[in-house]
Amino acid sequence: MLTEKILSTLSCQRFLTLNEICKATNIDHLIGQQQLKKLEKDRLIERRFFAGRSYFKLTDVTKSTSDLGKKTWDKLSQRKLAIQIGQARTCYHHLAGQAGVQLFQWLNQNHLVERLSLDNYVLTAQGKRQFSHFLVESVQQARLQTCIDFSERLPHLSGALGTRLLSQLVKNDVVALTSKRQIRINIPLARWFKEDFLEDKSNQMFMG
Repeated sequence: MLTEKILSTLSCQRFLTLNEICKATNIDHLIGQQQLKKLEKDRLIERRFFAGRSYFKLTDVTKSTSDLGKKTWDKLSQRKLAIQIGQARTCYHHLAGQAGVQLFQWLNQNHLVERLSLDNYVLTAQGKRQFSHFLVESVQQARLQTCIDFSERLPHLSGALGTRLLSQLVKNDVVALTSKRQIRINIPLARWFKEDFLEDKSNQMFMG
């Protein structure tokens, strides 16, 4: 069935466009659009409108990746630009790429950020304290802005807080900017997420 092929493609657990889904499943765009509407109505998939287009993702985040899902994501992850600047780069004035996505996932997993809906994230009280310490200035905002990452197809932190965060990471020499959007990582990502950083007792939240 077409719906099963679409769900199998989306088992890669990434946001994909209509065009990408239709290419992976070899179905016509109009038919694909109709099937996606049905799956969204049945709450099997979620749709987020971002940067002028719709992106689709499975609602069930526990579904295992099928062979088609793996093949689809392998192809997208091998795009030339995704390889060149996929590890860490600027997206406007905030951190994107694998580093940006992993950081945002860490914030969620450690209850500094809470997801209310597909595109609605807020800072928790603990998150406000942690960011205030790290940025050495008061953070009072609640609602967060996110982007669907170009190369990772998952959310990363954007907006004003994302800009302030990247500036502080640069200031602390955790990362360094380059002239070609790439960001050089001076401290390995694994050291950003040590258990020690969960303690709200210093301004070294992401420092080793």
